[in-house]
Amino acid sequence: MKICGLITEYNPFHNGHIHHMKEAREITGCDYLIVVMSGNFVQRGTPAIIDKYERCRMALEGGADLVLELPVLFASATAQVFAQASINLLNQLGCVDYVCFGTENGDLTPLQKIADFLNNESESFREEIRLLARSGLNYPTARAIALDNHFGDQIDNLEEMIEKPNNILGIEYLRALKMLNSSMTPVTVKRWTTEYHEENAYYSDVASATALRNMLYEEDGFERIVPYVSPFTAREFALQYGVSTPVRANDFSEILQYRLEMERDHLTDYLDFAPELQERVDKLLPDVYDFKEWSAALNAKNFTHTRINRALLHLILNIKATDLEEYRDEDYCMYARILGFRRNSSALLSEIKDSTPLPLISKMADAKNILTPKALKLLKIDVDTSNIYRNAVYQKFGTSLKDDYTAGIVII
Repeated sequence: MKICGLITEYNPFHNGHIHHMKEAREITGCDYLIVVMSGNFVQRGTPAIIDKYERCRMALEGGADLVLELPVLFASATAQVFAQASINLLNQLGCVDYVCFGTENGDLTPLQKIADFLNNESESFREEIRLLARSGLNYPTARAIALDNHFGDQIDNLEEMIEKPNNILGIEYLRALKMLNSSMTPVTVKRWTTEYHEENAYYSDVASATALRNMLYEEDGFERIVPYVSPFTAREFALQYGVSTPVRANDFSEILQYRLEMERDHLTDYLDFAPELQERVDKLLPDVYDFKEWSAALNAKNFTHTRINRALLHLILNIKATDLEEYRDEDYCMYARILGFRRNSSALLSEIKDSTPLPLISKMADAKNILTPKALKLLKIDVDTSNIYRNAVYQKFGTSLKDDYTAGIVII
């Protein structure tokens, strides 16, 4: 039995993701695809446009055999943490042979070279990054310049290697695999047609997730996405449009404003909230009101837009810096939580049960009997943040989504 793992957000699930699945199967010859997917909040520091159970169902209909949820503590963190937690989860399953991820260049060789260097970076390299950051640059830009200074002409198109979003994640996946000395083999699929953040669609059946979200934010947007998604996904968005989707960051503005007011003296306790951001918030309160306005008002050269969004999101979700540190030493994921699977994947589930040391959560009611107190605390963060998402959906649409204890596993 050959098993391939995919690390995803599917925000939303589209034709490019179907292509990724098909290529993963063809390249690896795998029998089963396991998807590790972000839940209701994603790495760019925003809510998912539609809830995790709907996205899980779309993934299964699109070709996945099993979908596991990446805990929100890691799904909403930096690219490095997102990658390390996801790779750790797949590695701890004990039976995954391959990890397949998309990259802009489609070539692992230069990415592996960069990953190996970063895993063994010198003190002089770290000091160079610190000096560049002190000049007012954000960390990703400072690191990119330092890498360019180090590699020079050794790698073709180095700028693309270290600045494109999927390449950045690819490097972090490779770093995590090497740090774990994992037996999983990395393979990559060249990103299909559009750029990661491309806001426009240029081809008849391909659009980026960013472009699709922008379409869905418009009135009757589900009609516009039809050419770029599977018939099943199009139907689900048609059924859920105006009922439970689209969800966007501004739908959390009220709770954000409340949290900023209540925690204005303690904002640096929250993950990604730097002292400079707290100082700016203190000066701007109470004259800025919604999430989008706060994100723009806090924008500065030394912080990426995504970093600011993550800081605001972590405040909304009550995720503190100490929460993340608590689980770094535990290989991040202390359980594997099933969101959904295909009925014909019973052999895959049996293989995982026989191979993994992790507790496998198929029924939330059983969690308290199979998890340690520390693992239960990690799961509770997911439950609590999902309830925040559910409340935002209810406030916007008047729709009551099922909670994590009553939703049940998606089975097709």
